[in-house]
Amino acid sequence: MHKASREEIHLVARNSDWRTEDVKRTLETDVYASERDWRRLLEYLLLGAGASFLLSGIFFFFAYNWEALSGRTKIGIALGTFLIAGLTGSFAPLPRLTRSVVHTAAVVLIGAVLAVLGQVYQTGANAYDFFFGWLVLSLPWVVSVPFAPLYLVFVGLINAAFITYTQQIGIELSFLVTGMLLFGCNLICWMYLWSRFRTRPSFNWLLQLVAFWAVIVATVNISAGAYDDYPQQLFFTVLFAALAYAGWVLLALRQRSIYYLALVGGGSLITLNFLLLRWANFLDSFLLAGLLILGGVTLLVHYLNRLNRSWRGQTND
Repeated sequence: MHKASREEIHLVARNSDWRTEDVKRTLETDVYASERDWRRLLEYLLLGAGASFLLSGIFFFFAYNWEALSGRTKIGIALGTFLIAGLTGSFAPLPRLTRSVVHTAAVVLIGAVLAVLGQVYQTGANAYDFFFGWLVLSLPWVVSVPFAPLYLVFVGLINAAFITYTQQIGIELSFLVTGMLLFGCNLICWMYLWSRFRTRPSFNWLLQLVAFWAVIVATVNISAGAYDDYPQQLFFTVLFAALAYAGWVLLALRQRSIYYLALVGGGSLITLNFLLLRWANFLDSFLLAGLLILGGVTLLVHYLNRLNRSWRGQTND
C-alpha cells in the first residue's frame, strides 16, 4: 500500500476540511520516523562503524608492527583474520545484515592478504596485478551477496584495476581515450546495478554515487582533454557523454527524480565553462565564463525547483 508523502498530506489538508489532529496523526504514522526506525538507523550506523574500526585496526596493526613481525607471523595474521571473517559470515547464525557486513569485511581483507604476500615474498607484482587479483578473488562474494557496500568496494576495485592497467600494462592511450573508456566502464557498472537492483531502495544511494563518479570522470576528461590537440577524440568523447546524459535525463523525467537532472545539469555547466575558456580568445572570456556559471546555476535551480513542485502537486505561490 502506498504511503502518502509529506507534500501530498499538506496538499490534501489545504484543500479539504481535514482536522489538524488527523493530519498530525497521519504525519506521525506515514512520514515521521518512529522509535523503531531510529533504533534501526542506530543499529546500522554502529554496525558499519564497528566493522570500519575493526578493519582500520587490522591495517594499522600491520603498518605499526611491520618491522617487528616475522614473515610467517604476518601471513598467519592476515590469513587468520580473513578466514575468521569468511567462515563467520558463511556458517555462523547471524542476522542477514550482520552477515552481509562480515562478508564485506572479508572482501576487504582479501586485499590485506594479497598485500602481505606481495611484501613478504617480494613477488615483483605491480599495482595492477594486486588490484586485478583482488577483483577476481572478490567475485564469489559479489555474486552471492547482494549488499550495496560490497558492490561499492567492487566498483572501486574495477576503477583501480582499470586505471593501474592503463598506466602500467596497457598500450599508451591519450588522456581523452583513457577517460572515455573509464567513463564507459562506470556507465556499464551503473547500468548493471540499475537493471538488477533498481527496485531495492537500499541500492538507491549506490546508483546515485556511481552516477556521480561517472559524471566527474566525464567532466574532468572533457575539460582537461579539450586542451589536447585531438579534436576527433574530443568530439566522440563529448558525443558519448551527451548520449549517456540524455539517457539519465529521460530516466529522471520518467521516474520523477531531481537527482539525475541536477547531476547532468551541473556536469554540463562545468564542461561548457571549460570548453568556453579553451576556445575563447578575447579578454573578457573569464567574465563570460563566470556569467555562464552564475546564470546557468540560477536557471538550473529555478527549473528544478519548479519541476519538483509540479511533481509534488504544489502550487508556485
